[in-house]
Amino acid sequence: MRTPRLLLLGVVLSSFALLGATCDNNKDDDEDPLPQRALAATPFLRTYYQTQTIPKSMRAIKIPEGNNFEDQELQVDFDMSGAELVTDVEVGLSVGANRSADYDLYARLISAVGTASAWKPIDVKTAEKFQVQVVISFAFEFDNEISSGKWKLQLRDPIEDNDSRLMFRNASLRINDGESSTIRGLANDATQTVALSGTLGRYDILPEVFGGVNSGDIGIWGFNAMLSNVFTMTTAFSVRVATVQFAIAENDSADASKNLVLVVVPPSGGLSIWVPGDSVESLKPAGSSVNFRRYAMDISIDMAGEPSTGTWIVALVDVKHDSNTMSLSSVGPVTAALVNFPITLSLSGRTY
Repeated sequence: MRTPRLLLLGVVLSSFALLGATCDNNKDDDEDPLPQRALAATPFLRTYYQTQTIPKSMRAIKIPEGNNFEDQELQVDFDMSGAELVTDVEVGLSVGANRSADYDLYARLISAVGTASAWKPIDVKTAEKFQVQVVISFAFEFDNEISSGKWKLQLRDPIEDNDSRLMFRNASLRINDGESSTIRGLANDATQTVALSGTLGRYDILPEVFGGVNSGDIGIWGFNAMLSNVFTMTTAFSVRVATVQFAIAENDSADASKNLVLVVVPPSGGLSIWVPGDSVESLKPAGSSVNFRRYAMDISIDMAGEPSTGTWIVALVDVKHDSNTMSLSSVGPVTAALVNFPITLSLSGRTY
């Protein structure tokens, strides 16, 4: 955070105040503290919570329900800087839910000078068993305003059925693609790739998380429950795409395409959550009960504008608690043979 002033996350329900906490360590709840606030990635990109500090049992920050709030929405404040004319704004939002369903969620953004967007309906579908990430675009509402100052994200569930199903997990605010005008549109591209060899990487059975239908919600089981690998990037540029390649060894009954969750965490502490889906290639050696699958995933929108320099983390977890194991492997199938295939993180973007 580039300013010492602490920000306030206020949650007010119609019947009681659920949460009023500073953005630093919560002194009133040492046994189950809220995560620490994330540092600003750039003057134009800020994430609310530092993902790595999310405890295993994060307090449920519920999104208020109803259609008549009178300023009782959940509000998340972002102090931004840069003093630049705004051309477009995006909000990245992570929410958790207590069951698989389609949910109603409305969001609006209020600029530093007080301009409020319309309430936007957000499509939140939790057919899978992990928290949901959505990107909310504000393409014209804040044109030519100044980026610096306190921006306010407000959230509400318009259906008042008193089940408080949606829970706030994290959010990020990105102004002008997270980049200054001196960077945007540059033709010069920069790339950096870091691979972890079999002796340096953490290759092991993926932890299985607990929690029933909440088993894939990082707010329930915490970042530290995952198998993680650390990548140190030294070249400085503005990231546009992050590519992760890795191999999984799974027994006959395991299914990484559905039950593996991958989280990419940039130096700023934000996060991008993915289920890998179908593998690029698979191979089952003769006489073996183990399938080897190779994955390659491009992550773009969640990482746009992130500075490349610093510590990046790629973490994996098995969100189905059973006896069917899957492991991060240092070998993978390439053209019908098993070869050395270390986990790799590649970044590409625009030079400063």
